[in-house]
Parts: sequence; structure tokens; C-alpha cells
Amino acid sequence: MVRLSMATLIPREFCSGYGLILLLLSTTAWGEGPTGETLPEKPQLPITHRPFRTGTTPSVDRTKNPAAAYALSKQVGALVMLWVTPNGLGLYEKLSQTNPVARKTNYEAICEMGLVPVVNLNPWTVRPGKGVVRNDGSPSRDFADPQFRQRMCDEARQVAARFRPEYFSIGNEVNSVYEWLGPAAFEDLASLEKAHYQAVKAASPSTKVLVVLSYSQLVDPPGEPRFHLMDKLGGAYDVLGVTTYPWKTYATPKDMPADYYTRLAKHTDKPLGFTEIAWSSDPSQGGSEDEQVEFLLRFLELTRGIRLEFVNWAFLHDLPESSVTGLVVQRTHLGLGLRSCEGNPKKVWFYFQALAALEGP
Repeated sequence: MVRLSMATLIPREFCSGYGLILLLLSTTAWGEGPTGETLPEKPQLPITHRPFRTGTTPSVDRTKNPAAAYALSKQVGALVMLWVTPNGLGLYEKLSQTNPVARKTNYEAICEMGLVPVVNLNPWTVRPGKGVVRNDGSPSRDFADPQFRQRMCDEARQVAARFRPEYFSIGNEVNSVYEWLGPAAFEDLASLEKAHYQAVKAASPSTKVLVVLSYSQLVDPPGEPRFHLMDKLGGAYDVLGVTTYPWKTYATPKDMPADYYTRLAKHTDKPLGFTEIAWSSDPSQGGSEDEQVEFLLRFLELTRGIRLEFVNWAFLHDLPESSVTGLVVQRTHLGLGLRSCEGNPKKVWFYFQALAALEGP
């Protein structure tokens, strides 16, 4: 089953325009997060040096305070995934909105907090009753349409020129289009992604451009792994983005084969950026807090020696059961946070915090 875009998964208040800025202005207690949270034992990691950045998507807890979520996310790294709505056509206008009080954009406010936003532009989305369609408000699935291509490239160019982001993702889990619409549609999308890349680089040469693949959809369907899709994306990225949720396939983290991630690295000469990694702690998904920790440790073991740009845990807080995800994707995105939706830290929080504290970028 295809996953909805990250902006669809996150509750609406997290993606709001002025809400974040107003909260940034009104919040006075800007410590590094809750104090007095400790784990009985000191986290032991399989690495002693971290050659990659870390971060998370600062989803809110039940207080629905995005400013607090952004501040707390700094404890696990500087990287944050920045999803807004809309995230296809209309992204530039949304990112450019200035709060009349703060006199700055959300992007600028996040940067001033010392965080590094990964901007996300996505040419496809999921519409109820329509499935995968273009991310321009239409029901069309034609990614080769010249007018759509030009408008999307203009969108990418404007965002890059205005904000000059360090990281810019120009397509999320793009192999979903292959799974839903077939090879021809994916060929058209791959061509569009290469055009996006050129547009971004022309406007902001130093920006590192990502195209993101769903690793589960790449290797888990019946038959041979779909690594040939990576070849079609050559020339569209500086960092290959990857999402990975292996608990859907493996009963425990130790069941993951030793070459689970190294075989991916063999098909690209670019560094990997894990935009979403997670294991569910939700018992209804067969998970637990202990397995979340086991997965993180196993992940670090299996990616040792691979050139990584960053590792981003999927969510800061669990998504609530009332979220769009819980209703549409049959609960399979519940329990993925470093912390519960009530705001309490899980065991994996302390391990990821320890990872972020290692010497590294």
C-alpha cells in the first residue's frame, strides 16, 4: 500500500502558516526541552563517531504546540524535515508568507533557531477516490504534460532562489508512482525530476538536491528488487533520499539481513540521506519500545561503512489515532515517534539523543 505524503500524515496544526511564528514569539521558556528525563542505563551504541547529521520531523504532542516541538527536536539533531501544505504547486507562495508581527517567514524563523530545514517539494500526491495524481490540484496523472512540467520547474526554481536551502527534496517516495501507475508514468516522473534538479541548481548551485525512494517498495514486493528504478533517476539528485520501515516485513530487527542496506548503496555513487527511519512501538503492529531501540542499533550496524549524509527519525512524537494516517493507512503509522503523543519519552529517545551527542557534523 502506498503511503501518503508526509504533509498528509502530520496533523494540520503542525503545517499551519502563521501558527508556528506566533508561538515562536509567545513562547518564553526556550530551554533545550524537558529536564529530569533519564534512562536507568547509559545508552550503548555500536559506533563511537557519527559521520552524518541527525534529526527528526518535529510532530507535535497533545499540546499541539509546534514551537515546543521544534525546540525539543534540537536535542536529537539540527536537521528537520519541513513539510507545508501545499507542497506541490503553491509551495513557494506558502513558504514566502511573512508574519506581520515577526516580519519573517517560517523558514527563516526555523533557521534562526539553529535548525537546518529540509525543504520538500513533491510532484505527486494521493487524492481520496483517485489514488496517485499530480500535485497541482487536478486529477491528472500525466507527468509529461509540458505546462505542468514548466510550472513545477518554476516552483522549484523560485524556492531555491529565494531561500537557498542547504537541502531540497524534489520528490518524496517517487517509486510510489511506479507501483500505482506503472513504468511509463515513472519514466515521465523521472524526466521531470531531472528537470527539477537543473532548475534548482541554476538558482542555487550549493543546494544539495534529494530525490527520495521508499525502500520498502523497492525491495519488499514479490519478484526481484526494483533497483533499476534508481538508474532512471541518475542526474536528478546529489543525495539519494531513503525512507525505511522494515518492521512491516521483519518480525524483529535481528531478522534484517546483513546486506539489507549495503545492496542499496551499490546502486548509486551518491551519499544516502535517510529522511525517515522508524520501527513501530505500537503493540497492534507487533512492536514495542525495546524493538525500537533494537532497530536503531541494528540500523547503525548495517549502515556502518556506507556513506551517509544524514539520518532522520520519522517523527518526534507519535501521531494520534485520530490523525489522517490512522484512518487511511490502517494504523500502520502509529507508534513511530521517539516520544509518545502525550509527550513522554520512549526508550529510543535516549538512544537517538546519545547518537546526536556523538562527535560528528
